[in-house]
Parts: sequence; C-alpha cells; structure tokens
Amino acid sequence: MAMPGLLDNGRWRGLLLVSLVTLVQGGAAGAAAFATRGLFEAIHADRTLPLVLLLALAVAGTGIAVARVCARLLGERLGQDYALAVRVALLAHASGMSASAVARRRNGYMSLRFVGDMTAFRNWLGKGLPRLIGAVVMIPAACAVLWMLEPRFALVIAPLLGVVLTVLVAAGPRLEPLHRRLRARRARIAAEMAERMPLAPELDRMGRRPAELHRLRKRTERMITAALQRLVWAESLKAMPDAMAGLAACAVIVTGAQTGASTGTIAGALAIIGLVLAPLRDLASVWNVRAAFLAAHKKCQAALKHEQRKSGQGQKRLPRGPLAVSVHDLPMPHRAPLSLSFPAGEHHDLTCDQRAADILFSTLCGLEHVPPGRVRLSRICLTELSRGSLRRGVQRLTSTPALLKGSLRRNLALGLRKRPTDETLETTAREAGLGELLTELGGLDGPVAELGRDLSARERSALALVRVLLGKPQLVLLGDGVWHLDQRARQVLAAHLATCEVTVLRHPSLAGHERDEPVAA
Repeated sequence: MAMPGLLDNGRWRGLLLVSLVTLVQGGAAGAAAFATRGLFEAIHADRTLPLVLLLALAVAGTGIAVARVCARLLGERLGQDYALAVRVALLAHASGMSASAVARRRNGYMSLRFVGDMTAFRNWLGKGLPRLIGAVVMIPAACAVLWMLEPRFALVIAPLLGVVLTVLVAAGPRLEPLHRRLRARRARIAAEMAERMPLAPELDRMGRRPAELHRLRKRTERMITAALQRLVWAESLKAMPDAMAGLAACAVIVTGAQTGASTGTIAGALAIIGLVLAPLRDLASVWNVRAAFLAAHKKCQAALKHEQRKSGQGQKRLPRGPLAVSVHDLPMPHRAPLSLSFPAGEHHDLTCDQRAADILFSTLCGLEHVPPGRVRLSRICLTELSRGSLRRGVQRLTSTPALLKGSLRRNLALGLRKRPTDETLETTAREAGLGELLTELGGLDGPVAELGRDLSARERSALALVRVLLGKPQLVLLGDGVWHLDQRARQVLAAHLATCEVTVLRHPSLAGHERDEPVAA
C-alpha cells in the first residue's frame, strides 16, 4: 500500500483556493502601500486627508487580516484531511498484516505512526504548503509594487532579498537530518515508556527504579540536545528576514534621501518591507515543517511496506457443515514445515509442539501470512476464502480474545454476523459463567476496560465461549481458554460441541485435561 497523495481526494482544490486567497492578500498589500504613499504626500502638502485613501487603507488592512485567517483555516482543514487519509491507510495496512508481524511492533512504534507522525503531515499540508504558496505570491508582488512606487528602491532591496532567499534555500535542507535525529530520540523514549509504564510497580519491586530513572534521564538529555540543535538551526533561518528588514529599511531611507523621493513614497516602501517580512518568515519556517514531514513520510512509507497476509482475501465461501482441515508444508519459524490432515466432523488432538500449534491456530483464523495452497478448509485454499466466511466458519476459544474498550454487550457480540437480542446475550453469558460479572457491572451496559484488563482470565475465556456458542462455527479451535472455564461452562461447551456438526482441534496444552469435560467424545 502506498502513501496517500498530497493532492488526492480533491485536496488540490483546497490548495488552489489558498492560492487565490493569497492573491487577494497580495492585492490588498499593494493597495495599502499606494494608499500610505498618498496619505503621507497629503500630510506633507498640508492638504486634507483624502477619505478614499483612508478607506482604502482601512479596507486593505482588514482584507489582509481576513485573507490570512481564511488561508490558515483552509490550510488546517487540508492538513487534517491528509492526516486522516494517512491514518486510514496505516490502519488498513496494519489490519492486513499478519498477527505475528503486528505483535513484533512495539506499542510506542505503533502509537507514533498514528499520533506523532500526524502532526508532521498535518503541518506540511496545513501550514507548510500554504506558507510556501503565500511567499511565492507575496514576495514577487511586493517587489512589483515597490518597482511601481520607485524603481530605485526595488533595485536596492532586490539584492538583499536575493541573499536571504539564497541562504534559506542552501541552509534549509540541513534541518532534515536534525529532525530525524530528534525524532529517533523521541521515538526511543516513547517506545521504552510504553513498555515500562504498565510494569512500573513490578520493576520497582525488583529494584529497578534507580536504573530505570537513570536510563530515562540519559535518554531525555540526548533528546534535549538534539532538540536544541534543531531549534538553533530553525530559529536562525527564521531570524534572517528580520535582519534583512532592518537593512532594507536603511537602504530605502538612504536611497530616498539621496534621490529626493517624497516622504509618501518612502513611507509606502517601508510599508511594503513590513508586509513582505511575514511571508519571508513563513518561508523560513517552511523548511522546518518540510523537514519534519519528510522524516515522518519515510517512516510511514516503511510501515506501509510490511507484507500483507493473503488469507481471507478471496471471494469464495465455505460449504455448509463441519470443515475438513488439510495442511501441507506450512512454514514454521525455526522448525520443520508442518503437515497434517483431519477429516470433517471429528474431534482431534494436535500432537505438534505448542508453538507450532499456536501458529497453526492463528493461521486457521486467517491471522497469518500463508503461501497459496498450503492450508485448505474442505478443499478450499485459505487464500481464496472471503474474510466474512472465514470469520464465521472458524472460531477459537482462548483466554486472550479480541476485546475493545466499551460495553460488555459490544464485546460479547464482537465479530458476530448479527448482534443477538439482549435477552439471548444475557442468557448465553450466564451459561458461560459470566453471571457474577453481569451483576457486578450492572448488566450488558457495564463497561469493559481497554483490552479487557479489568477481566480475569476466566471471564475473558467465558466471553470467548459466548462467541463460540452464538457464532455457530464449523471449526472450533480449543486453546488455553478451556483451562480457565469453570465446571459448568465446560459442560455447556461439551454439550454444544456434542450436538453441533463441527470439527474440533484441541491444542497440545490441553493434553492433561479430562477429555469428557470440554469435548464430547
């Protein structure tokens, strides 16, 4: 999956509108300069101030202010829209990755892609490009107005502008490696803190508090050093226009005095210098915004290059009834390929090692990358099945089911094709051993914490059992969740599997479990 284009989804229209607003701003700046000259000449000649010029100056100032606000709002909207497009692309890509590949990503890494990088993307389209467009429009417009006021002023100021622009173009790219270094420092701290914060009490018990605090201080000092280096370079670039403005004002005053230019013309030229100062500052800041964007862009591009899993991406549907399972040379990390075959409608104990069984279960659920033809369900290749058919046909009883922050109702029905009635959900939940939880939470509307952290292993396993009972799968993968179920819930599971047409695979970790408890013979 590729990165979303900056100008996709109609964003080019937004940038065009920003350009038009900036043109209005440039026209207002020119009108303000000429009105300033006319008013100063009237003052110098002791004439009554022309009402038209006063109105023109007031309207021009208001126009510049309104145009600046409108350009900022349009830019922010563009930036937010692009950040949303990148978030959607990252989530869609992560959803298509194998579960093991996602698990290998650190939490800090994943959160940075969705949070930290978005600021850089939003700022480039929301601030960087609009400011660049503004500078490209306003600086030549200011020079043109200055030429119309007094050509000699334009000739004097043009070299100063040329020097500033040359320095910005030459020195600006230096910000990108500084941004990458600062970004790497921040990312390391974020990743380590995301890992350590949930373990802070346990690490303290193990005597790790002094070492962890020292490590955090050391990492942070390095980050601060990188931040200051970037800030010095960025602020130095932004200070260049201010230095130029002072020199340009001196040059205009000296040239005006030497050439006998009117006071109004000099005042108008000084007003132009003041107006061109803002776009010059913006142009200096564009390099900083662009450097952050390029650093984030490279990281997100790398994230979007991770291989996608192929299972559940087809169009075929599973046939009705229990599923036959056929596995041929399924690759196993650091192990020999796995091959096995089970007929439909029977209960089978896996004899492979537990790690291989974990990978097999995850593969059968469509969560791992699998080469075409290696895994078949009732003679249909796993890569040819639709996601919905695979989700409905295969379910796993585990103590770590997918749980989201929200109501108990939402989590009980997560992944089911149709949400059952509250009465059905509550009845099934009580059969699975969740009666006490329902009472404790106050019913189905009771909240479940992020990742089900407030639930015990027994409650999470019972919740997975509810999905098995209501989902009516054709292949049930019995994992460690069986161990955590109470006696009554195991009997409910055994009765359900005995009366339904279903194929059952038992994880090797259940080898010591009484067979007649969870599974009918």
